[in-house]
Amino acid sequence: MIYRIHHNEAYLMHSVPPVEAMTKLGEQHGTFAFNAEPKPYLAVWQTLRIDFSPCTGSKAKAMPDISENFGRLFLSEKAYSALKDLLSASGEFLPVTYEGGEGYLFNPLITAEQCDAVDPKLTTHDQHGNLEHFGFMQEKLKDAPIFKTELDTYKGIFCSEEVKQACEDAGLTGVTFHPDVSNPIGEGYGSEQ
Repeated sequence: MIYRIHHNEAYLMHSVPPVEAMTKLGEQHGTFAFNAEPKPYLAVWQTLRIDFSPCTGSKAKAMPDISENFGRLFLSEKAYSALKDLLSASGEFLPVTYEGGEGYLFNPLITAEQCDAVDPKLTTHDQHGNLEHFGFMQEKLKDAPIFKTELDTYKGIFCSEEVKQACEDAGLTGVTFHPDVSNPIGEGYGSEQ
């Protein structure tokens, strides 16, 4: 099974301050805060200080182990320890600091398109050419436990059952997993972590 990872609004969500990214990464890479493309940054990375706040309308105060936002995952030290071996071939871990601690942003670099895994039978458009639904061929993603797709301009993060299970086994909090991969919002009945 393939899942879309969603932020659990019962927890604070991470954000990357654009000025911090521009100042530390320079003009060429400073768009990191609002560019979700699967582009590597590790070679130019300088530890960024990130922020946490509740989602709009949420009264969350709890820090997550994992936070999903704009095509990247925040991983606490606990989450990093539990997931680093599983995720390392699918992207890069970028060190960050925040009020009260240190962690990593996981930047997924693998795409469904690279794996030729977009399922044309499940990918549909309306009469105006707007994307309505999409899906993936799971067998072509067996070596990509976590990935992105150009179909949603790289803003979503998708994962295998193995990643979901590893999060559950480690008791990690902050995200939900939903089998409707084309739903960017998620729903309350998703499997909460």
